Amino acid sequence: MIRFKSKRLMTRLISNFFIIAMMSILMISCITFYYSRNALQQAAFNQLAAVCTIKEKQIHDFIRNREGIVKILSESNDTKLAYDLLIKYHNAGGGDPNGPYDVHTAQYEEIYQKIGNYFRNFLDTFGFKDIYFICAPHGHVMYTTARERDLGTNLGVGPYRQSGLSSLWSSVVNQKKIRFEDFTQYSAIGKPAAFVGSPLFNEKGQVVAVIALQIDSKRIDAIMQEKTGMGQSGETYLVGSDMFMRSSSRFESNSTILEKQVDTVATKNAINGKSGHGIIVDYRGIKVLSSYSSMHLGQQFDCDFEWAIVAEIDEKEAFAPIYSLLQNIILSALFILIVSFIIGYIASKTIVVPVKYLSDNVNKIAAGDLTVTFEAHDREDEIGVMMKGFKEMLENLRTQTSEMLEGASTLASSISQITATVSQMATSSTETSSSIAEITATVEEVRQTVQVSSQKANQVVDVARKAADVSESGKKATNDTIQGIKRIKDEMEYIADSIVKLSEQTQSIGDIINAVNDLADQSNLLSVNASIEAAKAGEHGKGFAVVAQEVKSLAEQSKNATNDVTSILSDIQKATSAAVMATERGGKTVEDGVNLSAQAGEAISILSQNVTESSQSALQIASSTQEQLVGMDQLAEAMENIKQASTQNADGAKQLEDSVNNLDALAKKMKMISNKFRV
Repeated sequence: MIRFKSKRLMTRLISNFFIIAMMSILMISCITFYYSRNALQQAAFNQLAAVCTIKEKQIHDFIRNREGIVKILSESNDTKLAYDLLIKYHNAGGGDPNGPYDVHTAQYEEIYQKIGNYFRNFLDTFGFKDIYFICAPHGHVMYTTARERDLGTNLGVGPYRQSGLSSLWSSVVNQKKIRFEDFTQYSAIGKPAAFVGSPLFNEKGQVVAVIALQIDSKRIDAIMQEKTGMGQSGETYLVGSDMFMRSSSRFESNSTILEKQVDTVATKNAINGKSGHGIIVDYRGIKVLSSYSSMHLGQQFDCDFEWAIVAEIDEKEAFAPIYSLLQNIILSALFILIVSFIIGYIASKTIVVPVKYLSDNVNKIAAGDLTVTFEAHDREDEIGVMMKGFKEMLENLRTQTSEMLEGASTLASSISQITATVSQMATSSTETSSSIAEITATVEEVRQTVQVSSQKANQVVDVARKAADVSESGKKATNDTIQGIKRIKDEMEYIADSIVKLSEQTQSIGDIINAVNDLADQSNLLSVNASIEAAKAGEHGKGFAVVAQEVKSLAEQSKNATNDVTSILSDIQKATSAAVMATERGGKTVEDGVNLSAQAGEAISILSQNVTESSQSALQIASSTQEQLVGMDQLAEAMENIKQASTQNADGAKQLEDSVNNLDALAKKMKMISNKFRV
């Protein structure tokens, strides 16, 4: 994704148009250049291959023509007459089998003048450089039109025995047919020379001489350097198996046959019998398009040598149309880019103008101005649809904002009322919770007091039981006194001690009864306070009021029972005092012991009844106290439940107050947001 620093949509759209056009042109240009270059390269290779084929055929025709001409020459009567004159001179002593052929005599000069016109005309007519008459047996060069240094020499033993002409003479004599000799350096003329030779037969079919023609390299150069369809840098040339040229380069003023080595990939492949093409560096060090092929001289003419034909053209010239095309593409691309820029500007303007108009209105709406209006338009494209959609959205937004403003005002008013109510509820819940906490603390104190009363009542019961036991013992002692007066003194002492102890215990019972009486008064007072607090608690305190009433009733019963026990204890104390006095009197007078014992028995019996009644009253007190304790436990549990409920109510009221405050803040915020819009 291409990112632009500019924030303007116009700039981005134009840039996108420009980049898309540039990328499209670049892609098309690259593809066009690539395929055009390949097509042109292939066309160039095809053209070079065609030139190779044409040149190869022309060289073949040339060699075939040379072959036919030498054959005609060897079979002509003029050639035979010339041979007869030369061989006659040879046999007459003009030729040494192991030496040269004498060409400096007047007789030879006469023969030379006689036959020379024919052969010179022949050379001029058929385009050869020279004609050679060579005797088959010895290799004497009996005649040359050009009269070079090889005239009269012996090719078998003379200075040119290693020359191409000597090789041709030997090959023709041995194979008895027309033969070709490749270009080699021929020192007799000081330059490269190629030959074609034909045998000259006698009547018996024996090879008596060899007619050799020196091929004119300019004829080959004329064929190879003909540059039709090759441009300014194209050329074709021949190369031998030694990688030296067999035709002259068109870029050299002098002959390059056997002078210029061409050791390239093309010549190597062609000499090895391969055909093909490629872009290589030629013998000049220049990059060229090259097409190459073998001449197939061995197959066509039974030659002992092979040539390669190569057609090349400079890469720069071959691809010149491509570079011209590239320039045209660049100019066309620039023109198209300019047109694309203009079209992009116009197209972008048709998009940006309505978008800018829409953006300005949207910014106003974002600022809270809902009074903006969208002008009517007749566009049916995506921009038109978007503007219609924004117009409908604006109408809906106005309606919803108006409704939201009204709702916000109503909500704010309602929340204010709810807030006041919730605040009152929270305050009442807090006060109720505080009151219940105090009642709970008071109930806990009462419960502890009742628990102490219960413990004291249990102690009273235990003391009463002990008093009953003592009474029973006194009664038994009285009976024993009646039955055994002798032990009355001891028993009286025991009774005196018992009565003293009983008096002390009775006094203790009195103290306990006073404590129980105080507890009953406190319980009654606490029940009254609990009733008052229950009345304050309203509906939540009804159950607590019932319990408080029961506590009050139990307290009154405990007080009444305590009063009864107090009266009984008073009687017990009186009886105890009387018993003490009787015991003292019994101790003074034994005579009255029986009577006093009877009286003591009666007193003890009464005391026993009183103690029994006191014990029953103590049991009732303990039972009542226990019931009070159970009631107080129930009351404490109820108050704890009420306390928890009150705490939960207070917490709920607090949460409700927080929620209402949040709702109030939200309503104020919504109203503030709504006030930002102008409808």
